[in-house]
Amino acid sequence: MPAISNFAGRLLGNDIGTVLRFAFVGAITTTLDVVLFAGLTAAAVMPAAANVFSYSCGILLSYILNRSWTFKVEASRLQALKFVLSTLTGLLISTLLVAVLTRLMPAMYAKLLSVPVVFVWNYLTARIWVFNAIGVPETRNG
Repeated sequence: MPAISNFAGRLLGNDIGTVLRFAFVGAITTTLDVVLFAGLTAAAVMPAAANVFSYSCGILLSYILNRSWTFKVEASRLQALKFVLSTLTGLLISTLLVAVLTRLMPAMYAKLLSVPVVFVWNYLTARIWVFNAIGVPETRNG
């Protein structure tokens, strides 16, 4: 069990500062996302289209802040590509949740319910894969 405990600690972040910075950046980008989404849907933009635009604006700001402040790493093209791929997957998750949930509830409630799911996805992929912050060696091919 110590191996599982050690891995969980590395995964969740033994450095509470990293987790708090990620959460703070997430709060900023989520606020941007939700405010843009609310404005666009109030202007009669379809919820799925509004979600794609608002979430994409959050992606850009999130990469800049998480790379430079949360994980404090130098930028690279591979890292940027990984970030875009992981956050686009988050966008897909968010958009699917919003599309399904808006059949059951108002669009803003659907959007807000999607936020914690996507937050967990984004944190885990950023920590493990994009910024390699748990100490997993990168493999080099070729």
